[in-house]
Amino acid sequence: MIRINLLPEPRTKGVKKQWDVRIEAAGAAAAIVLAVVACFWYASELDAEIQAKQLTKQDKEKQIAALQLQVKEVEDFEKKKKELEDKGRIIDELEKKRGGPVRTMDHISQSMEPLKLWLVRLEVKEKEIAMEGKGLSQDDVVEFINNLRRTEHFSKISLVESRATAEGKTTAYLFKISASLNN
Repeated sequence: MIRINLLPEPRTKGVKKQWDVRIEAAGAAAAIVLAVVACFWYASELDAEIQAKQLTKQDKEKQIAALQLQVKEVEDFEKKKKELEDKGRIIDELEKKRGGPVRTMDHISQSMEPLKLWLVRLEVKEKEIAMEGKGLSQDDVVEFINNLRRTEHFSKISLVESRATAEGKTTAYLFKISASLNN
């Protein structure tokens, strides 16, 4: 018996196999969905990183504000310290200067004590001193100069001028003395 096959045989030679469009559409849809999910996941990762960076930035800004406050306190402290040092230096200078004129006047008055003379003018410029006065005798003027020389407070003492003048019924001797102060 002969058999006859009415069904066509698959042709493998020269014929291209056709793809099912549904499989391609499903693959494309899956790829798109996967890409969208990947984009959302990456976006959420970036958002989390941005939030972490913003929190770090806020912490750093708080630290900067605290440090700026400390810097301001240090600057205020240094400013007050400088003011106090300046005031202390001024006080020291005043203390040094306070004793100078007082000591000078003390030495001059001690040098004049037993003598009959008086000062009309006393001028002190830095280390130079100029005195003008009157005395009842020339010897009192000379003794005054010798007394000034005995003190260690004065140096370069010189009689600039000495002259006799009439003061009413008596004779007075005008004198001018220059000297240097020793400190």
